[in-house]
Amino acid sequence: MAFGELFRHWTYRVFAPGALLRRKYEAFRELIQQDGRCLERIAEIEDIHYGSTHVDWTRVVAQCDALETNVMGMVARLREMNPLRWMDLADYASKVAFYARMAVSIPEPDLAPPYVLPLSEVAGRPEVAGHKASRLAEVRQRTMLPVPDGFVVTASAFHYIIEYNGLRAPLDDLLRQVDLADGNSLVDLCRTMRELVLTVELPPVLETELLEAGHTLSPERTPLAVRSSAVAEDGEASFAGQHTSVLGVAPADLPDAYRTVLAGKYTPRAVSYRIIHGFADTETPMAVLLMPLVQAKASGVVYTRAPSPPARILSLAATGRAAKTSEDDNGTPSTTATPTKAPDAPAASDDSAAGVIAIHTVGGMGAPLMDGSSGDTTAWLSRGARHRILERAQGLPLTTEDLKRLARLSMELETLFGEPQDVEWAIDESGRISIVQSRPVPGAAVAPPPRVDVSGLTPLLEGADPVAPGTGCGTVVHVLSCADIGDLPPGTVLVTPCLGPSLARVLDRMEGVISVEGSRASHFASVARESSVPVLVTGDDSVFATLPVGTLVTVDAHEGVVFAGRPATPPPRRSSPGAMALRGPMHRLSRAMPHVARLTLVDPSSSDFAPANCRSLHDIVRFCHEMAVREMFSLVERDGRGLSGARKVRGDIPVVMYVLNLDDGFFPSAIGKREITPDDFRSLPLWAIWFGLSSEPAAWAALPPAADWEELDRISAGIFRRDSPQLASYAVASSTYANIMLRFGYHFAVIDSLCAGDTRANYIQFRLKGGGGHAEGRSLRLRFLSRVLEQSGFSTRIKGDLIDARHGPGSEALIQKRLALLGRVLAVTRLMDIRLSTEEQADAEADNFLTRINTPEDD
Repeated sequence: MAFGELFRHWTYRVFAPGALLRRKYEAFRELIQQDGRCLERIAEIEDIHYGSTHVDWTRVVAQCDALETNVMGMVARLREMNPLRWMDLADYASKVAFYARMAVSIPEPDLAPPYVLPLSEVAGRPEVAGHKASRLAEVRQRTMLPVPDGFVVTASAFHYIIEYNGLRAPLDDLLRQVDLADGNSLVDLCRTMRELVLTVELPPVLETELLEAGHTLSPERTPLAVRSSAVAEDGEASFAGQHTSVLGVAPADLPDAYRTVLAGKYTPRAVSYRIIHGFADTETPMAVLLMPLVQAKASGVVYTRAPSPPARILSLAATGRAAKTSEDDNGTPSTTATPTKAPDAPAASDDSAAGVIAIHTVGGMGAPLMDGSSGDTTAWLSRGARHRILERAQGLPLTTEDLKRLARLSMELETLFGEPQDVEWAIDESGRISIVQSRPVPGAAVAPPPRVDVSGLTPLLEGADPVAPGTGCGTVVHVLSCADIGDLPPGTVLVTPCLGPSLARVLDRMEGVISVEGSRASHFASVARESSVPVLVTGDDSVFATLPVGTLVTVDAHEGVVFAGRPATPPPRRSSPGAMALRGPMHRLSRAMPHVARLTLVDPSSSDFAPANCRSLHDIVRFCHEMAVREMFSLVERDGRGLSGARKVRGDIPVVMYVLNLDDGFFPSAIGKREITPDDFRSLPLWAIWFGLSSEPAAWAALPPAADWEELDRISAGIFRRDSPQLASYAVASSTYANIMLRFGYHFAVIDSLCAGDTRANYIQFRLKGGGGHAEGRSLRLRFLSRVLEQSGFSTRIKGDLIDARHGPGSEALIQKRLALLGRVLAVTRLMDIRLSTEEQADAEADNFLTRINTPEDD
């Protein structure tokens, strides 16, 4: 193949040099187009890496695959331009692409049996059974605590089902389209995914083992509980309430219940939570736990070290106050806190510093407590050996002995696992307790949010119950149904009737939540504490009237108060979902970035600027681009046949530019000139851009020439002049087309435009990337550009430090006018990234610029 390329190249060179130059120009133009696609894909990958875009891992892999395709396309085009010189480039590019591909690849899932295992065989095997089932198995194995027996349908069974039904590719295609910023699309995509899973055919061997396990657990056909136990659930991230469990299942109905739990992996809330925490879909296969259903008279949650207990409870623990307990005539416990020492005695609690135990209880099954649809009754106990009851709510359906037994059992679990536990339990009519889950307290590792000075603010609501601590400031939005929650704008303070787990889907857009019903023990409260989102429960639906939509409020979930307005010192920013992702498996993207996006090949004048030194796909892109530019210039310098030559532009602004004429880009007046002026431009788009650049003389006053300073900084003084082609801007132009690369300081801009009589075909494409200022300054310059260009009819997109803009179709006159505007914008923004410091400053300068260019000058 390489020989064929060489033969064609030399044949054209000898017999048809004009055709060779045209072929070379077409390869150059295609290479520039591929370069744009590469930069766009690199920018999107960078946005994902830095947490600005929240997508599924399949999108990362797809973008890296597409980037590799575009990079290899650039390599192929460069080889077309000079096959002899770049014969070995593809080998180096393939090596770099291999490392990038390996860095983002996920191991193939394990499809091998066993598919159903007794609970006793999965202790310490979370990769097989998930943390939930594995921990319960460990409790049964290492203690005498009351954990029901059960079976686990393993993670490999999930992978086997997906493979058996050919669902991996369809699921990945749907996941690749997920963007958490588009909630409506997310709901539709997840619905399609669940429909696929709900209709799967179970492999016969798996269905047989599943039914046999059900018969073993329930020979009398009593109901079963079918519970999610996904890999990663209750591990690095809690996934609290994000998956689905089915209770009261007849053994014969286990296959359908099992499908329902598998499909729960693809609810919008579960997909959102997984993506925000950086897990890939295949890394979180759904194992399923089968257990006898406890016929509970009461159930709930024990926190062995309660997260954010009320101040009064901590005070009781610290001052040695105990509870005086009695039962009324109906057997209902009641409590009045009574001091055990004289009021002036010093605090003497032996365990107050270690926190307190919280036991949250509801009558019957615990689903209303977990899903946040109702409140609970709570008892607070000390963590000392005697477990003093500090306070308990009226109507608590547990005796004092029940409470102390639950405390003892839960503390034994804390000792077993070596950290505070979130324990789910149920107690039947005979008083037997069953432990059905034990996991680390969600959010326990998150540092307590700092308090914020709210002095001077007016309270709008007081006395709310803080269920997740912190302070947030935002605009009130009402949601009347958690199940139907749609998109929310960033900076929302949500007012809602309950704390449903589906709220987790939009958690990254919330600054606070105020609910009528809910509990500290609800799944959403756990997820909110993980993300440091303040949550209050009022118990009164008048909150909707008290806090109207659109009100700017500050939520203080330390004291249970909502204030009007914003504090003088705003609350600190919460950790972004991107930051959470980098603590999870998404950290592999950090390992991949050096092979994908890091630019190490920076000095095109250095002998190190060579294919052998390319370390990333971005390096290959940079190398191909620079070498393609050199090929075009060196070709003209050798013989100039086929093109009229590369000419340096001599104008009234300090832009170092060379123009390569394609057929009719110059007027005949340029014939014979070594240097041309803008008056020689026949190219309409090139002339319009130069006109715009020249229309801002103040922008060029007392400034060095517009060249590639970044490259010049890396070149030893005196080797290259500032007007050297290696550092210059360049353009390739015909009468109606121009592709212009402008190198301004530490950034570059690319303009591609067609400006002809066919209105439908005319367009402007513009891209700017980089800068010499700090990251905030570059971002503020992009804000200026976006504001100005969108006001002028461009559509814009910003990714990282890159802005893409497009205008068209449009008339020839309109396209010229917009190109002239673009030239003016480029002139005034040359050093803007160095001096901008605030969003307000960027917006003000954009508005002033628009006013100035739209105001007719005085005669």
